[in-house]
Amino acid sequence: MLAQGGMSAMEAIRSATINGARYIGMDSQIGSLRAGKLADLIIMDKNPLDTITNTETIRYTMVNGRLYDAETMDEVGNTNRKRQPFWWEVNGYNPAFPWHEETDSFMETQCGCRGGH
Repeated sequence: MLAQGGMSAMEAIRSATINGARYIGMDSQIGSLRAGKLADLIIMDKNPLDTITNTETIRYTMVNGRLYDAETMDEVGNTNRKRQPFWWEVNGYNPAFPWHEETDSFMETQCGCRGGH
């Protein structure tokens, strides 16, 4: 969206990283790669500076020092580990809605009740 508004690819990337970190006062800890900073990052197949749509070619993502295949979210690198199901992939489980399993829904129906009919 920033590039659609007229920013260059570099300006859009800076706005999404270091400028945001600076705005919230966290630029000494996040927003760029430097020794001592927290470093969650992504690895792309194509250079986003060529065109901003190359940011859609994410191959790997690193979170808290752990590297993941972006397509499968399996951990790769030092430890190869298949990912476990995300909470929304576990059938019938939703701790935020204890009545979820009874109604098979968490949406209100047109009658205003919580479903189940």
